Amino acid sequence: MKNSLKWFFLILVVVIFSSCAEKEESDDAEPTTFLEGTWKKACEESSDDTYSEYIMVYKNTSYTFYSNEYSDSACSTVYSSTRYTYTIGVGSDATMADGSTTATKLNITSVGVYLTLKTDALVSSKNGSSFCSATWTKDVENDITSKVTEDTCFDADDAIGTVYKDVVKITGTDLWWGTGTSDKDSEGYPTVLEDSGFDKQ
Repeated sequence: MKNSLKWFFLILVVVIFSSCAEKEESDDAEPTTFLEGTWKKACEESSDDTYSEYIMVYKNTSYTFYSNEYSDSACSTVYSSTRYTYTIGVGSDATMADGSTTATKLNITSVGVYLTLKTDALVSSKNGSSFCSATWTKDVENDITSKVTEDTCFDADDAIGTVYKDVVKITGTDLWWGTGTSDKDSEGYPTVLEDSGFDKQ
């Protein structure tokens, strides 16, 4: 469980936000009208014998990312659900490295992390190890925001309040965002886009 959660958080930081984290104030938040709604990524294998389904919900200046973990390839038997909350500030348009593609700058600030365990066996295991210093009950969400960087929890590298810089572009129902390995511009935003795999619902 811990390894899969650490894997997810790494992907969240390196791929989803595709940016360098900065401990700084974000720009004044503006409504994310062009992003508003629900975006979903199809069920996929995340590690040996575990599968993940990711959902993003944008509303006004808030952004919620759901990571649902399953024990089967059809993503029908869920064993945990993690909810990450953020605020978003919309910036100006940016021209990508190809000189012709335009994307929109985003400043994304982490706010909270909440975990729900979905099986009795997992609840028993996590209570036995004092996971995230919490008492776990099946299907009851726990706020673990203050614990995510601890090695007995998610062991996350970035603290709550970290600001991530990204660029996004919508093409039809597909969401494109900055490539994690791309060069950054002078302000730290990615300069190359890739298909996120998320589709508008």
